[in-house]
Amino acid sequence: MTDTATRPGTDEIAVLRQTIKEQRRTIDALVIAAERRTTGEPDSAALATWQRNMTLQRRLVERTERIRNAEQLLRAVIDSIDAGLCILDGDCRIVDTNQVWGTMLDRARGDRAVGSFLTLAERATAGFGALTREAASQVRQMLENQTSQVTTTHQIETAEGPRWWRMRVDPVRGHGDAQAVLTLTDETNAVRTQEELRQATREASRLAQVARHMEDGVVIADTEGRIEWVNDAFTTLSGYTRAEAIGRLRADLLGIDVLPPVDLTTLAVGGSIVLTEFESRTKDGRPCWMRVAVYRVTDDEGVVSLMAVERDITKRYNAEQAQKAAKNRAETLAEELSVEKAVLTGVISSIPHLIYWKDPEGRYVGHNAAFLATRGLPADSDLTGRTEAEIGTRDDLTPLLAELEALVLSTGEPIVDHHATVTDPDRNVRTVLMSALPQPVGDGRIGVIGIGADVTRISDLERQLNQTNRLEAIGQLAAGIAHEINTPIQFVSDNTRFVEQSFTQLLNAVTRLRDPIADIDPDIDLDFLVAEVPTALNESLEGLARVAQIVRAMKDFSHPGHGRSDVNLNRAVESTSQVARNEWKYHAELTLELGTDVGLVPCYEGELKQVILNLIVNSAHAVEAAAPQRGGGLGHITVGTTRTADEVRITVADDGIGMDLDTQQRIFDPFFTTKEVGKGTGQGLSMAYATIVQKHGGTIQVRSSPGEGAEFTISLPAHVEESSAE
Repeated sequence: MTDTATRPGTDEIAVLRQTIKEQRRTIDALVIAAERRTTGEPDSAALATWQRNMTLQRRLVERTERIRNAEQLLRAVIDSIDAGLCILDGDCRIVDTNQVWGTMLDRARGDRAVGSFLTLAERATAGFGALTREAASQVRQMLENQTSQVTTTHQIETAEGPRWWRMRVDPVRGHGDAQAVLTLTDETNAVRTQEELRQATREASRLAQVARHMEDGVVIADTEGRIEWVNDAFTTLSGYTRAEAIGRLRADLLGIDVLPPVDLTTLAVGGSIVLTEFESRTKDGRPCWMRVAVYRVTDDEGVVSLMAVERDITKRYNAEQAQKAAKNRAETLAEELSVEKAVLTGVISSIPHLIYWKDPEGRYVGHNAAFLATRGLPADSDLTGRTEAEIGTRDDLTPLLAELEALVLSTGEPIVDHHATVTDPDRNVRTVLMSALPQPVGDGRIGVIGIGADVTRISDLERQLNQTNRLEAIGQLAAGIAHEINTPIQFVSDNTRFVEQSFTQLLNAVTRLRDPIADIDPDIDLDFLVAEVPTALNESLEGLARVAQIVRAMKDFSHPGHGRSDVNLNRAVESTSQVARNEWKYHAELTLELGTDVGLVPCYEGELKQVILNLIVNSAHAVEAAAPQRGGGLGHITVGTTRTADEVRITVADDGIGMDLDTQQRIFDPFFTTKEVGKGTGQGLSMAYATIVQKHGGTIQVRSSPGEGAEFTISLPAHVEESSAE
């Protein structure tokens, strides 16, 4: 607090107070005199005196008002001081205090009614008592030597914690009552602020050491981004020295054209932001991926700075990219493996062979649908993790699989194509080739993979093939026999024809000698011989001609030809119908309607004859099957040939049982047949389709309806280019 002895306005106030007292006494006297004089007639002297008195009164009121305002201002100033102020007289009695002093007494639970400061100090307790007693001692010293007393900060303990006070005692001069001014200033906030400042300074020093030696680059810049300070890590990271960096914009040192976006609003509100990771360039142009955190810092003077912590994440970024690439490769590989697994699963499931695999403990690891079907298990069954005993199925495969698996597990050798006959769930006998293969699973242990092929159809086809081979051999033998028969048939026919011609001449001569002959042998019936012998000879010639025709047809049919060549189509049809005669002669009448202009046709003779034979045989079977519908009797088969400008047609029509649309759509499929078991193989029309369409480049069509018979039409190209013929 300022020394009151030198405070401006103190002496002036005292003089004003004395002047006011004297003026009041003068005014009172003047008023009394004026009242006395007013009882008489007023004169000019009295009026002048009255006017002076009124002027003095106005001045007095004005000065009084100024004094009152000055007192109010002085009181306001004293009360606004943030220190406790107590004015004492020479006996240490309290003359006046300010509001802070009263608040201080209330907080210390002091008695405001006590008039003596010494009494207040004696009654005060705890920390405030020690403070006031120390203040009382300082007041006494000041009153004795009339010099200001200033003490250092004094700490006291309160219920709110420790507080610090600074004490000052100053003399008051030129005042009758006031002799001393005691000032108690609460230095708690200042002390705490100083302590916080010291701690902040120590912390800042430590942080500066940390920032200077940390691995991340630290940059302090102004609000425009101009660098004010960098640490050693920044120089290592960027390649710029501290001297080269300070004073330059940080953005100019990044070495990139497009800067990462900075949200200044978020930075101003939140105080910090983390930039999107970006690629920068060092001083020497080396690429460097960075992660930057920017902080908005305001110092005690209100100066705003920006602090950036920059971290080199190149290694981490490259590792992440490598990891991401590896992950993508793994995901791609996993997807490919998943697709391959799905494809493999689909393939395994669609394979008609039964497939399964087990672990070394005999538990199923996988299987396909054919395996379930063969075992008579539902299609949605899952045998994974179960043993054969847990499945509970008892069929022909159970002991077979157990035997094969035991051999594989004991020897480690595969068993391939073990032939076995089993009964399927429909009680049909099936022929199976069963294989059991070892599957290494690690640690020297092996599992088992089982594969079973149902070769029942193949076995049937083999039997049919064997039968076909036998028939082919028989056909070749028959062709050879026909060739051998042909020669004796020819000279027998010639001799019979000679006998027939000679016998006619002899018969004419015998007729003329009828009577002599009758005389020689009366038992000879010459009329009978004349009538029957020519007939017998004619029939023999017809029979021999028929045998010769059959032999010639067998020879023609058995002749396979050599590649595609020009063939007499009508003759091929005739010979084929003769060969098939035994199939149709008991059930139908066969009519040939052969076009005279058909001539030679480029074809594979042997294969074309086989197609025609298959169609005639099929027609014979269809006519036979329709016999009950027509009430017995022979049916009709018509084979015809015609030629157009571009093609030659062969038709085989019958009045058999016919077929529906569904059957017509499937008759050319391999192994499809409508005949009973043992009578049809389902290969005839399939082979005919392949021969006509694929080999000859023609077409084969069917027109039929149930009960109305069927008509097959073969169309062959009438002309074939030389390259195609080859």
